[in-house]
Amino acid sequence: MKKYIGALVNLDRADQRLSMNLISCGLAQNNDEYRKIVEEYFSVAAQVGKNIQEMTSLCHKTFIEPLKKFRNEFVTIAAALTKREDLVTTWKYLYNRVKKLQEKKDRTASHIAKLERERRAEEAASKELKTVHAQLLTELPSFLEKRLEYINPSIHAVIMIQLNYYGQTTQLYTQLMPARYSSELASSSTVTDEEYQQAVSTELNRLRALTIVKDD
Repeated sequence: MKKYIGALVNLDRADQRLSMNLISCGLAQNNDEYRKIVEEYFSVAAQVGKNIQEMTSLCHKTFIEPLKKFRNEFVTIAAALTKREDLVTTWKYLYNRVKKLQEKKDRTASHIAKLERERRAEEAASKELKTVHAQLLTELPSFLEKRLEYINPSIHAVIMIQLNYYGQTTQLYTQLMPARYSSELASSSTVTDEEYQQAVSTELNRLRALTIVKDD
């Protein structure tokens, strides 16, 4: 997503430079018809630039930032799995120590006391391991089940943001086309400009209200 946004921003910079170069060239100063064309192009390029800024902001709020928070959950899970493996290693070590002490025929008080200490340590390690393991068995499937519920709104938001951006950009650049082509394009559309803008505004307001874009 960051590379995609970066590509759009770089494209906009090139577009702005091109429009500036065209409007400042000598031909635009000496030819009224050419000047009108490049002024219209300059105006459209400026509006597209504003649309890219809004698109970038919305993509950050609805996709990049929510997925950063989601990525942190994987860090937490990885830490929990590492802890479980460490507990398994500790428990196995203590279990083997207890087993070796039990195999000895030593019946001295010091040996019995040592065996009891190791047995208590092994039992504590076993209890902690079972607790962490049970927690993972409960929480991990729940996390995997609900991950799509978290990701889907972000994916949908990006789709609608792109639909809005490319739709508006197409409309803006269509204005630069000769009247004959513009009228043909308009007649082929089944949705009026007013209906399109109303639908876009409704969807953008809905995206801004998503819980994934709100501050914690």
